Formats: sequence, structure tokens, C-alpha cells
Amino acid sequence: MFPTVLVVEDDETLRSLTADAISLLDLNVIDCASADDALPKLEGSSSIALVMTDICMPGSMDGLQLAQVIWLRWPLLPIILTSGNRSLPDGLLPSHCFFLRKPWSLNALHQAVRSCLPE
Repeated sequence: MFPTVLVVEDDETLRSLTADAISLLDLNVIDCASADDALPKLEGSSSIALVMTDICMPGSMDGLQLAQVIWLRWPLLPIILTSGNRSLPDGLLPSHCFFLRKPWSLNALHQAVRSCLPE
């Protein structure tokens, strides 16, 4: 059974490309368009090993707020935060959280995913 990555991205094209790119690493991918949609998926699946979320998204919470909920409820679950118009200094993030600036390359994405998942 391959680990599952939850991709949370409101841009449909980028969400699809990200899911395809992550699946190249022999990982299962669940994707959703908002943080509001992501919470029920997290609550309903114990197989999610990593969450990758855009920071700026519509809905009742953005990706950073989603990350804060995850840190409280699933404190060991690694998170990749990504944004093209926000930046987060590494020192402010928990050790199992990674910031990936958009636009990212396929290699940078794969390195981030690999660094967040146990071998």
C-alpha cells in the first residue's frame, strides 16, 4: 500500500498537475479545492501521510489556517505549504513543515515530498 498525499489547491489546473507530479513518485493522491473540503478527507482517512496545501484559497479558512488545525489535531502529520505571493520563513514553521515557493519545479516538488515522507 502506497502512502497517500492530500493536495489542497483551488486552481483546478495546478491541482491536477500537482497530483499527477506526485503520483510519479508511486504515491496515492487525494485532491480537493479548498481547506473546507480537506478537513472531512483528513477525518475520514488514516492513510494520509502528507498534506500539500496552497496558502491563499477561498473558503472559511485558507491553507495556513488548515495547517494550524492539522498541527493541533494531527501534530505528526507533515505539511508542505506553497504560495506564489506569500513567503514564510523556515524558522516559524514546525520541523515537519516545509514551505515551497511557487512556481516550483518538478524536481523541487519531488525533493520536498521525499523529505517529508519516511523511507
